[in-house]
Amino acid sequence: MEILSHCNRPNEPLPMDTTMAVQLLDLFRDPDHDVDRIVEFISQDRRLATETLKRCNSAVFRGAERTTDIFEAVSRLGFYEVYDIIASAADKPTAAASN
Repeated sequence: MEILSHCNRPNEPLPMDTTMAVQLLDLFRDPDHDVDRIVEFISQDRRLATETLKRCNSAVFRGAERTTDIFEAVSRLGFYEVYDIIASAADKPTAAASN
């Protein structure tokens, strides 16, 4: 039901678990980071998953076909782009945080 309510407010960002974002950013700082762990973290957060798929399916990155798979999206985007998504999402306040 909560997801459907967000469909009626497309300009309102989904809530994000900031603790998870910090853990993810720490994973990126590890030179031996594991892409499977990064994909797992992104998959557990609706906002990150949505932003990752949205950017991957944009005209710049989409290619011939759209994807709904987070692993494929991370692979297409690359670590720098995914890091930017996480950092940007963690930096933007949500409506829930401002209430």
